[in-house]
Amino acid sequence: MPVDQILGINMRNALIAKYNPREAIERARDKVAAKVALNAQGIATTGTICVISEYGELMRFDPHKVLPDQWAIKPARGSQGDGILLSVGKKDGHWLKGSGAPLTTDYVMNHIRRIVDGQFSGDSAAEDAALIEPLIQADPRFSSIADGGLPDLRMICLGTEPLMAMARFPTDESDGKANLHQGGIGAGIRLDTGVIHRAMQGKKVMTHHPDTGRPIVGYQIPGWDVCLELASKCGKAIGLGYCGVDIVLDRNDGPLVIEVNAHPGLEIQNTNLHGLKGLMELCGEKLG
Repeated sequence: MPVDQILGINMRNALIAKYNPREAIERARDKVAAKVALNAQGIATTGTICVISEYGELMRFDPHKVLPDQWAIKPARGSQGDGILLSVGKKDGHWLKGSGAPLTTDYVMNHIRRIVDGQFSGDSAAEDAALIEPLIQADPRFSSIADGGLPDLRMICLGTEPLMAMARFPTDESDGKANLHQGGIGAGIRLDTGVIHRAMQGKKVMTHHPDTGRPIVGYQIPGWDVCLELASKCGKAIGLGYCGVDIVLDRNDGPLVIEVNAHPGLEIQNTNLHGLKGLMELCGEKLG
């Protein structure tokens, strides 16, 4: 990868200062506000069961009346997956973690209380809101690579133009999460075809999933054209000119936006072995 085509942190911050107004950054940072803005523009997102943003709502909340058997609870202003609690089912009056361990009513209520307290907030906010959503069911076509967890896609966009994309796959090392910093796999995707051309786990380049032995390189992302169209609309809906869009493929609902990031990371360049700076200059953006 030519060094002069790499987008560094200082250039990225300059792009954010140029294209991302403060109010739009705040909107993107708040998952509830972002979802409202996206839905208003007809962009498909994950569903919402309820939002708990203050103690009065928490005191009136009866989880057994409101929560289905499967759900995801996440902090509206969380980051990097902190504070997310998942239930994959229910047995003997208790919800169940992916490991099969029980989630008691007290545990669930205490977790929501911690979110409202702001303990998982990704910024300096003193308080937060608990966003409760239906549990996403991964598109079964991804099972040809990974058996468990929820893969997702990250796209970097400048204006309405997707510039670069990668898929993120969970592993045993990442505890079933598609988190690159915890041992997940990043896989570069060719924008024109939606086919994975390169994959990495940490600094290790690979062609097959380390747990299942199934091939990653050469895999065709399902619903790729829809994913590109979704990503291209998100920045404008939120008010961002430069952003990262995270998309999941649900078993029943297809591609859904789960988050729009106003400060997307730069590891996608290593995954694709290609620099964002060069792509942006091809779009007419002049970078020093």
